[in-house]
Amino acid sequence: MAFKIQQKSSVSIKDPETLFRDLRDRTVEGLLAQQADMLRKYMDHIDKRDIALELPTGSGKTLVGLLIAEWRRRTKRERCIILCPTKQLVHQVVEQSCEKYGINALDFSGSKHHYTEANKTAFNNCESIGVATYSALFNTNTFFNEVHTLIFDDAHAAENYVSSFWSLEIRRYQDKKIFDALWKTIAPYTTESDQLLYDQWTDDSFDTLFVNKVPTPYLLNCMTSLTVFMDNACRDSESLEDYCYRWRMIRDRLHACHIYYTLNSILIRPLIAPTKSFSPFQSARQRIYMSATLGEGGDLERIFGRKIIERIPAPEGWDKQGIGRRFFVFPMRKLDEATSLDHAISWVTKFDRALVLTPSNRDVDKVKEVIMSLPTTKRHTLFDAAQLEASKKSFTQTSSAIAVLANRYDGIDLIGDECRYLIIYGLPQSTNLQERFITNRLGSSILFQVRIRTRITQAVGRCTRSSTDYSLVVIIGDKVHQYFHMPEKRDTLHPELQAEVNFGVDQSNVDDPTAFGENIDIFIAHGPEWKTADNHILETRDKLAQSPIPSANPLGKSVVHEVKFNDALWAGDFDSALSSAKDVLANIAGGPELKGYSALWNYLAGSAAYQAKQTQVAQEHFSAAFSCANALPWLKQIQKLISNQSQEVPVEVIYGERIERIEGVLERFGKSGSAKIEKYFQAIREGLSSSESKPFEEAQVKLGRLLGFESGNTERSGDPDPWWIFGRQGVVFEDYTATGDNPLVSKAKTLQAKAHPETLAEEHPGVVFSVVLCSTTDKLHYAANPHTENVYFISVEDFKKFAEDCLKTIRSLWDAFQAPGVIEWREFAANRIIEARLGTDDILSRFKSRKLSSLARG
Repeated sequence: MAFKIQQKSSVSIKDPETLFRDLRDRTVEGLLAQQADMLRKYMDHIDKRDIALELPTGSGKTLVGLLIAEWRRRTKRERCIILCPTKQLVHQVVEQSCEKYGINALDFSGSKHHYTEANKTAFNNCESIGVATYSALFNTNTFFNEVHTLIFDDAHAAENYVSSFWSLEIRRYQDKKIFDALWKTIAPYTTESDQLLYDQWTDDSFDTLFVNKVPTPYLLNCMTSLTVFMDNACRDSESLEDYCYRWRMIRDRLHACHIYYTLNSILIRPLIAPTKSFSPFQSARQRIYMSATLGEGGDLERIFGRKIIERIPAPEGWDKQGIGRRFFVFPMRKLDEATSLDHAISWVTKFDRALVLTPSNRDVDKVKEVIMSLPTTKRHTLFDAAQLEASKKSFTQTSSAIAVLANRYDGIDLIGDECRYLIIYGLPQSTNLQERFITNRLGSSILFQVRIRTRITQAVGRCTRSSTDYSLVVIIGDKVHQYFHMPEKRDTLHPELQAEVNFGVDQSNVDDPTAFGENIDIFIAHGPEWKTADNHILETRDKLAQSPIPSANPLGKSVVHEVKFNDALWAGDFDSALSSAKDVLANIAGGPELKGYSALWNYLAGSAAYQAKQTQVAQEHFSAAFSCANALPWLKQIQKLISNQSQEVPVEVIYGERIERIEGVLERFGKSGSAKIEKYFQAIREGLSSSESKPFEEAQVKLGRLLGFESGNTERSGDPDPWWIFGRQGVVFEDYTATGDNPLVSKAKTLQAKAHPETLAEEHPGVVFSVVLCSTTDKLHYAANPHTENVYFISVEDFKKFAEDCLKTIRSLWDAFQAPGVIEWREFAANRIIEARLGTDDILSRFKSRKLSSLARG
């Protein structure tokens, strides 16, 4: 056997574009104009450490990434890896690379223990580029320790893939024993009301809105017990391997982490992924972030923990033009959500295949239930995310198939006839507890507007992957319906998407719902009538422009300091972290839409100062946080740690919690129409007008929840009638529908009412209940008089008048409400409640204005 003597190539490959022309095994004739433009622009940035390339969906960014990787491998002898969100995309990129483009790419999906020695050697020896998932890099035992060039595909969707490396999440439904034990560890550092919620949890409990956070000073107090617990859990349980490697990443950096919790999940993670501390990422010569939409406001930098990422925007012309054509249908313009979903599923029969995207597994179950209930679809083959993750071929080669996926708004590419029908059921809003907390509890939804817009843009493009592609897109769900029906939200979309949505909004305003199906048939036929509609969309597009997200400019300027803050905190340099937090605040000072974000950063600055032992500075920043957003009760929990205030929860905190609870109720009603809220109001009115006890009590419970109180009732004999709790105060009702010729409030009824606080004391310790007897009679039996102390009276008619005042005020709050997490609305709500004299003290005064002993004797 002769020796192999490697010959140096005499061919000079000056750039990736030249390389493409030398790829003789490719099956595509030439580069698209936008691909060539992007490659030429890239050559001006070949030595930059962090670069973002923007190429719209379907414009060929995969080939651009492959050519850059292969060119750097050949000319610079670099190890280059392309990273994708899912295994399915890894397979897809490798297949395209080898079969279409003539570039040898190695598939590194799955566990590194399954990588072949031949592939590992070829990659390490710079003989071939590699393709892997994000999790293959962000791994405690990654194979890709010394990679020179990292190329992140679908970078806009990477937040959870990157942050999960430094995130430990324990879910009740996955491991109840560990969850309960971890909760007991942090419970002493949570609020009393949250502990009560936990204690009252049942299998039916599911609050998608509730989320809270252990304040950083409390976290510092429980770090030792938390560390001992997790160390023991990881040592004693073989089933916790996934938890344990994540725990190792944050164990010694808990001071830089945050603990978020719901009734079903506990998450521990830093604010921003500390990628600077991870050598396989940090030591790369170049990191390239490829995305269909880079967004503004520093969102990409926050996702990857980089101070500055240089952007190469989409080539000229793509600021107006999009890829493919979508026909949007909004059945909820005329129908309720349930009926709209029924219609949308029935339209599946017009296509070979359909894709349904939902925000959660709970919504997946709803959709599947409808599919199985309709005669036309109950025999369709259903596919889930795991099946498409392995390979989409089984789906695309099956007729009468429906894929129903949760929280998968990217990473699924269905081209041409593979799928032409897409249902978006629900808004892809917050995808982790930190996002939910910042939005719902700190009123900083502004931070995620770019991210939500990106998710929506990606979601609606899953079935339009080329310029000649087309698909039907049906939008269902109150939040996503609202989003597309707010002109200010539509204005921030790409012009072609705006034009498509505007056309769909207009066409969905029909008198007869059968018109939906007729319009869909016209679209499917793609005949002259649709051609006219398509030309109208193009004409509309040319007149539109994309508006920037509000406050994107200050958010973009602040991100460099946010990353510095996170890096300093991770390193334990609290003084530098405090300095960077102040720089953030200097950049976001101003507009009212940034109040919540300013409150967040004053809190973070105060937490850094607290750890730096600068107690006075911590107090100043915590106070500033309260000033920024006094409608945010969560912030006030930390006051007692650094001041001389009593341990009692301040009244204004409870008042603020009422606003949050009211906001949660209004969010469930939605804004697509007034039917839901009016139905709720009607149930209250009818219940309070009923002569039967059960409807009356149910109406009282509904009214209490509507007012933002903890409200409940029990069915057991002798137990109290409905109760409302606000902080450490509460009202318990004794409802009495008197009958007969001369009805009286009896001694037995009075004694029963007086006993209610004692009955409730065990379940609600620390709550002082006032007893209010609500009755149709205003006469008291003489034998009851000695027992009326501390019992109050309100007539049914007066209670109904009170309820009407409440409904009028809540309706005005609903009219002004648009979305959760808006500080301006919370402040408006607080002022409106004060004006209507529906504050907690006002309601108590109204209920306690008349003593039972004042009734006439009978």
